[in-house]
Amino acid sequence: FSLIVFFYFSFTVCLFHMAINQFLFQWMDKYESKMLPETDARYQVVKRVVGHLSESNKDIPQVSALTWAIHVVDEPEVNAFVLPNGEVFVFTGLLNAVSDIHQLSFILGHEIAHAVLEHAIEKASLVHFLDFLSLIFLTMIWAICPHDILAVVGQRIQSKLQEFIFDRPYSRTLETEADKVGLQFAAKACVDVRASSVFWQRMELVETMKGEPRLPEWLSTHPSHENRAEHLDRLIPEALKIRERCNCPSLSGPDPRLIFRLNRQHLLESYRAQESQNSTNQDLSKTEVDFSHT
Repeated sequence: FSLIVFFYFSFTVCLFHMAINQFLFQWMDKYESKMLPETDARYQVVKRVVGHLSESNKDIPQVSALTWAIHVVDEPEVNAFVLPNGEVFVFTGLLNAVSDIHQLSFILGHEIAHAVLEHAIEKASLVHFLDFLSLIFLTMIWAICPHDILAVVGQRIQSKLQEFIFDRPYSRTLETEADKVGLQFAAKACVDVRASSVFWQRMELVETMKGEPRLPEWLSTHPSHENRAEHLDRLIPEALKIRERCNCPSLSGPDPRLIFRLNRQHLLESYRAQESQNSTNQDLSKTEVDFSHT
């Protein structure tokens, strides 16, 4: 059995690298017309941040072994990811969502951590191995009771159980690990690591202001914004010690977390007041249109 598992995982890794190349080709083809040129200031910012993070963590073999390639996509989506081969994709929506270079550095550190920790390979291997075990299970069911409807129902139940018991919790675990390692990468680069939790607090506030529906965490592949911020706050003291050991300059100015907490309620009230005003203006506009036709 161990030999079967060995060859299965070897085959999976081989397929995975082929899939990554195909994935890269598809992304480059899809966003070819929306890629920012290297002369664009936003591209230069991302390039400097990635270069600084990689240079500050070059003592880690997995970091120094990769050649980082930057791609900045002019799309409003708040997203970034790093492929296992070092291809970095950043959307301009993310650049608009961060409030400073420190938040951007943490987010890119998080994405680099995914690549360095080989999370994509881990997840692909786990999924394929679970599929392999599921195939054995469903084959046994079919041998005992060879009915098409039973096979369909069994496969459906197995798929959902795998998704919510294994896949999504495992994805959340990988995100939490990437937050921890990414924060360490940022600390070694002398980033103000206190800004890391502020980013997720800002994202949570944006969701609140927009009234966007929130899925329960157990249904999501990522921890909630609130839980991520709390987790990072617990890690920040150790990250600050890493900054000290790396002889980083002392942090000056007030803690950005304190500033955000002080401004949060004001921002929320201002947004609601603006939304109320916009609603009133729309009602008045409709009234004027109706009046013009009387």
